[in-house]
Amino acid sequence: MLPNVRRSIGLHARAGLAALLFAVPASADAGPPTESASTPAHLAQAFFQYGVAFTGEFVLAPGPMCPAGIECILGNGGGLAVRVGWRLRSPFYFGAAYEFSKQEPSQLYRLAILQQVRAEGRYYLLTGRSTEPYVFASAGAVGYGNLWSIDTAGPTFGLGAGAEFQLSTDIVVGLSLTYRAMFFTAFRDTAATERPAGFAHVLGVDLILETRDPF
Repeated sequence: MLPNVRRSIGLHARAGLAALLFAVPASADAGPPTESASTPAHLAQAFFQYGVAFTGEFVLAPGPMCPAGIECILGNGGGLAVRVGWRLRSPFYFGAAYEFSKQEPSQLYRLAILQQVRAEGRYYLLTGRSTEPYVFASAGAVGYGNLWSIDTAGPTFGLGAGAEFQLSTDIVVGLSLTYRAMFFTAFRDTAATERPAGFAHVLGVDLILETRDPF
């Protein structure tokens, strides 16, 4: 009886060892879990992201360039912005923008154009949905003048927030609001009025259309 028990134990042990040897290669071939199971599709790789925006520039306070008792040369306006940038495999986007807008100059300019060149950074709040809010900051240069000339210029800084809606894998639309501080150097306008240097404060509103190309 005892030899039979030993023989049975040996057979079971060999069978268990064979099953273990077959199981180990199968699990090794499976490899580590891939990112795609837990990573949103738009973060699986980096994107070159670019597009245009219809923009409004609403003057909250024109600053020293519009002293009391003198017609203000910087009023509300609107125009277009062009953006290019990189959406990393993370919540971050880094890019650049050029914007021009026609402002209301109280008839002191024939065609008042505000031009901006900015570096921009966004931080997306990942939701796992088609809509993603974000916060962003910008810094660059601004120029203002008549008929595309630059009569006054200076640095500009901005902080804002927005939201992006994914229409398809490669097309997104968005809306953003930005507070911008713009410094303008002293200048003389077309009516020979001296305009002192100082900061103007502006609210920017952008309706954005952008596309993405993987790289």
